[in-house]
Amino acid sequence: MNALIYLQVISTQEIIFQGNVTVARFPGKKSAFSVMKDHAPILSLLEKGFITFEGPDGNGKVPVTSGFVQVRKNEVYACIDQ
Repeated sequence: MNALIYLQVISTQEIIFQGNVTVARFPGKKSAFSVMKDHAPILSLLEKGFITFEGPDGNGKVPVTSGFVQVRKNEVYACIDQ
């Protein structure tokens, strides 16, 4: 079985995605990065690009203008502007 993390991506208008994924990729302000199970806690600003994710609850590509992401205890929360 794949190691899963919980991902929630929200904007000011709606919840864009919530579910379990195996990997999520983010356009970090300093560098793009990926998050998988047991990733170290992190808080990062996001820049223009795409959040991508893959997993049993769906695969997706979400456009981002700016925002931030928090990773903690295998839970990932991204708040974005589109």
